Amino acid sequence: MTGPRILIIMSHTGGGHHSAALALQEGLLQLAPQAQIALADIFGHLPFPLSRLGGLYEPIVQYSQGLWRLVWALTHTPERAEQLIKVIAPLGRPTLRHLLQNYRPNVVVSVYPLCIHALAQARRELGLAIPQITVVIDLVSIHPTWLCSEATCCIVATERARQQALDSGLPPDCVKLLGVPVGLRFATCQQEKRALRSRLGLDTNVLTLLLMGGAEGVGPLLELVRALDEADLPLQLLVVAGHNERLRRHMARIPWRKSVRLYGFTREVWQLMGASDLLLTKAGSVTICEGLSAGLPIAIIDALPGQEQGNAEYVVSYGAGLPSLSPRVLAAELQELLTSGRERLQEMRARAKELAKPWAALEVAQLILQHAACHNRETED
Repeated sequence: MTGPRILIIMSHTGGGHHSAALALQEGLLQLAPQAQIALADIFGHLPFPLSRLGGLYEPIVQYSQGLWRLVWALTHTPERAEQLIKVIAPLGRPTLRHLLQNYRPNVVVSVYPLCIHALAQARRELGLAIPQITVVIDLVSIHPTWLCSEATCCIVATERARQQALDSGLPPDCVKLLGVPVGLRFATCQQEKRALRSRLGLDTNVLTLLLMGGAEGVGPLLELVRALDEADLPLQLLVVAGHNERLRRHMARIPWRKSVRLYGFTREVWQLMGASDLLLTKAGSVTICEGLSAGLPIAIIDALPGQEQGNAEYVVSYGAGLPSLSPRVLAAELQELLTSGRERLQEMRARAKELAKPWAALEVAQLILQHAACHNRETED
């Protein structure tokens, strides 16, 4: 017996959309091993030169966050987002129509906001009654392009996000608060801390900090590692430079005083989080949710204007993390926290676990499968 055909529309821009799609795939296959799942990178299917637009994200966040701030400011109101959708939806609609015709899914899921309205239009043009499910991966500051009245269901991560979706006019029974899908290993990786440290060749008894700058390796990683390297603390540092190979090579040439392990882009983040005591990261929503699922206190080292600032404020306001500070100030704050502030660190760890939704991938997958089954029954009738 063949399983449901599920099409997940995502993007490789950043790393979070792809990570969420992979987590969903993992959850779906755990619940329905016979499911047929396809992940489609929207930019990988667009014709040239539109296919190159996704590649603009990395240089913008690395070198021109002011431009990102401007784009967010110009498009984050519902009225302006509507104008943006009128421009971009016709560009993506033919590609999405082609994907739907070729794959013939029982349900289509989107974890990327800029294709959601075009996807709804493509379904309408083809006369398809298949469910369309949106999985919002931002925590509290949702860009209006995520919110589409033609979607069957909109899954959000927090109560604030749910309220924003309701305020946009989505019906209450359409909006589900389930969380951001993350890999299932994050929920239990801290239970393997000593084994993971041994596997990674780390000292099993030394305080371990994990530093991440997102898939692009942005933010003050180099300055922060320098400040921590000079701190009077017994530490070992795991530094993920992502796709920023230039930064990784530069840091590899520095004779650090402390143990500094350098990594490029990796899909084994769950092992690094499992081996760590504290996460220092850019405020990408999926990385934050992975860290929370691992029960790690989080120090924010950088945040893109717009949605990532909301992510950072959410974690800090709940007491699960530290705000973005200069590398020197943050290093001094961490020195205080890791010496005389151990009770506060434990409280932050407890708050992180309270915020976490480590099984969101399974809960979202269950909802997707329910919609697929419902659609199949209606089709048979």
